Amino acid sequence: MNVAQAICQALVKEGVRVAAGITGQSIGHLADALSLAPEVALFYTRQERTAVDICDGYARVSGVPGVVFTDAGPAAANAMGGLVNSWGDSTPLLFIAGHNGRFDAASRQVKEIPFTELFAPVCKWTAVIQDASQVAAIMRRAFMQLRTGRSGPVVLGMPYDLSSMPAGDFDYQPVSAHPAVRSAADPRSVEAAVTMLAAAKRPYVYAGAGVLASGATAELVELAELLSLPVATTLNGKSAFPEAHPLALGVGATSGTGMVNHFLGKADLLLSVGSSLSTTLASCAIPAGKTMIQCPTDERDLNAEYALDHAIIGDAKLVLRQLIDEAKRQLREGARPGGTEVAGEVRSVKQAWLKEWMPKLTSNETPLNPYRVVWDLNATLDRPNSMVTHDSGNVRDQLVPFFEATTPRSYLGWGNSTPLGFSLGVTLGAKLAQPEKMCVNVLGDTAFGMCGMDFETAVRERIPILTVLINNSAMGGYEKYLAYSAERYRTKYLTGNYLKVAEGLGFSCERVEQPGEIVPALQRAVRVVAAGHQALVEFITKEEYDFSRAI
Repeated sequence: MNVAQAICQALVKEGVRVAAGITGQSIGHLADALSLAPEVALFYTRQERTAVDICDGYARVSGVPGVVFTDAGPAAANAMGGLVNSWGDSTPLLFIAGHNGRFDAASRQVKEIPFTELFAPVCKWTAVIQDASQVAAIMRRAFMQLRTGRSGPVVLGMPYDLSSMPAGDFDYQPVSAHPAVRSAADPRSVEAAVTMLAAAKRPYVYAGAGVLASGATAELVELAELLSLPVATTLNGKSAFPEAHPLALGVGATSGTGMVNHFLGKADLLLSVGSSLSTTLASCAIPAGKTMIQCPTDERDLNAEYALDHAIIGDAKLVLRQLIDEAKRQLREGARPGGTEVAGEVRSVKQAWLKEWMPKLTSNETPLNPYRVVWDLNATLDRPNSMVTHDSGNVRDQLVPFFEATTPRSYLGWGNSTPLGFSLGVTLGAKLAQPEKMCVNVLGDTAFGMCGMDFETAVRERIPILTVLINNSAMGGYEKYLAYSAERYRTKYLTGNYLKVAEGLGFSCERVEQPGEIVPALQRAVRVVAAGHQALVEFITKEEYDFSRAI
């Protein structure tokens, strides 16, 4: 057994079932070993970043890290765009890159890069394996990092000359053979938080991706119902709380619902669970004057951008259960009063907000209004049995408020780093994790240009997905920053027949230009995907400048 085969054995024992990348001289031994492992499904992509995106999507949905592999040097660097997004969104994946020979490094060899210096800022931990005797310890440490605390990618370098060396007497004891390590909160902190919640007149809950990562939706619903708490989510946390629930406010991010604006504006106390509360596109600004309670898993998030009144550290699922038990102890007589009134207020505000937007959501204009496409997609899909995701830019801001996510992971929200084109790879990974689901990515024409060649990957690897392409022939949204961008950078004059590209790569394609054709075309595409093929529906739309902005 050589070192590459030993690493492969460790990966299999740790439960790895998906690997994606592009082989090359320095990583070839590991790619060969993975290809011969019957437990691992191996996927070759057209660009390295898509391999990261596939493993990211698989990990988000399954909770099990995928493994990315690339050649050394520029190939490893090409994965950086995906890695940055996984780091920003705290997604666990393992990236194993080829590396120059141990005695060739630091001498300006072909494909040489400053490996640890390059990747250290965008991963939980990085190391270069320098000797066969280190393999077991480094692999255990890598998976311990992937399974504890705040999630994120781990990056390992494997020198070419080491990969074919004998591994010796290799006996690997996997970390995953033991339960994942989770920490609950200090009971005194929990008691104080419940006392503050019970005393608040208008409490508000803001849930992040940590709720999804810990599988805490049921606990969040129970706490909300017990204490009559309206619940909003960050973009990354969308679907952590069922958006059809009477206490659901939807998403508060760069775009959001009218319910978020109404309830957040009036709230006197905010409880954040599973969110860093960073001021990014994935969250909205918190107005001053709120009593703030934050519960992340990472202490570095505390008092980072907002001054807190109280803090709790711990896993979202464990802490929410502690809050529920303590609330029952303090209340003694049952649920906090006012639940019916809060739900009625949510319903009233939601009806008014939707009424305001209904002219766009049901518009019959041509070119199509993108909000009509979103509204009809929401009505057409079997949402509990689907997984939908946005891409960056306008399609995100138009889709997020109005697509209703009813079950955990029925919508994959992302966006602390917002790389264009990510939606394709994450959808492929999500489909690998839950092949019974209808997996849909919604992207714009600019994003298509970033990931288009990997439509061929979906076809070649037989991963049936549905792509909804919103084509407004523009890279929109930048005029608010650069008034001259349309003329100087030609961002409003994008051209090309994307349908022919996708069709040439093997997708079943259809173009829609009339409002009445939206639903029938989507229904036909759903049937194509259900039959095991790939489908793309292109909608020719206008540029839409109105957005449902959160505070």
